[in-house]
Amino acid sequence: MTIDRSALMTTAWTDTRRMMRDFSYAAHQLREVFRYCLSAAWAKAKNAAALAALTSEQLRAMADNLENRTRLGWEGIERLGALRTACRVAEAREAAEREAADMQAKRELIASAGGRFCAVTFTKKDGSERVMRVQPAKLRHHVKGDAATDAGKRAAATRAQRHPNLMPVWDAEKDAPRSVNLATVSRIAVNGQVHSFAH
Repeated sequence: MTIDRSALMTTAWTDTRRMMRDFSYAAHQLREVFRYCLSAAWAKAKNAAALAALTSEQLRAMADNLENRTRLGWEGIERLGALRTACRVAEAREAAEREAADMQAKRELIASAGGRFCAVTFTKKDGSERVMRVQPAKLRHHVKGDAATDAGKRAAATRAQRHPNLMPVWDAEKDAPRSVNLATVSRIAVNGQVHSFAH
């Protein structure tokens, strides 16, 4: 995790102004107060960076260990709060990583069919389940790719960015291009094997 030095200085100056006001420090003490606030900001940033490198399981174990102590004290309470916050962030990050890996695995499985057929089971927007027979290689013959206009390429890039879970496929039964929401795919039958997914 990279420490944002600009944000660090902003935090240090904000804390300095607050301390100067709340504790009525004299103007000549500004440098000393700022030095203290900058040091504290660095310590917090480095601690946050260290916590960000840990897994949610490690963070949860550290929080549990701290909670089991007889006395925490002010520093312990602050540490526990930081651990809980870091754990929530780690859980969200790990969930996003699992989802991205899941989407990539589904893309690769469907694409592996090549010119053969692949049966994809997914849930439609209305909640009903559908099985689509797709032929990945055939789609390439119906898209312009590099021959598309600049506007077409930009539109395709925008769609991919806004809807990363949608995969364009060739519907063999409809004989037309369609999109499959990989997030709702529960089963892929390809190359003589069936792959099931929880969603």
